Amino acid sequence: MSLELLNALAALGTFVVIAATAIAALFQLRHARNSNQIAAMTQLQEAAQTPHLEAAQNLVMTDLPARLEDPEFRYEVRYPSARTRENAEFIGKINDVGNFFENMGLLVRMGAVDRDIAVAMWASIASGTWDRMLPYTAVARRRTGDALWENFEYLVVLSRSWMGSHPHGMYPPGVPRIEVPDVWREADTRYEASRPPSA
Repeated sequence: MSLELLNALAALGTFVVIAATAIAALFQLRHARNSNQIAAMTQLQEAAQTPHLEAAQNLVMTDLPARLEDPEFRYEVRYPSARTRENAEFIGKINDVGNFFENMGLLVRMGAVDRDIAVAMWASIASGTWDRMLPYTAVARRRTGDALWENFEYLVVLSRSWMGSHPHGMYPPGVPRIEVPDVWREADTRYEASRPPSA
């Protein structure tokens, strides 16, 4: 066997080892990225389920519209130095909700969390929360500009696009469904008819 052939075989062997190492590294990076995304989604889910954030989310959905009717409250949203203790605490909770979705939107935008997974899990909640907070956001943006909660806004745009393309959810086509009998439908229909109309 000639020296040139031995050198060629050695070079080929070195190339194979380098290529195999590179392929293994790509698989490890992909696995690490998936693990990081799972960790980030788990942390978001855990944060959303803390008593503090659940209570703050409840305030957004129930008390915020009435508070926004008060011009003094709107003034204090714009001017932090004028806030009473009560309004400062309330505004802090509203901001916690906005900041939660802002952080989620940032993680999605930067690719730390998979966009499709995030919107599949959070589209409806993010969109509904944005709608409920929109009047508050408009008042707060008078002071801060459009940068306030821009990643939250981005997440909502993605969410609404996803909901538009999945109007009936994500159930795979062609897979049989399980029958869900509604045994209380007739009784509930009669009960609803007997109640005074809801406001």
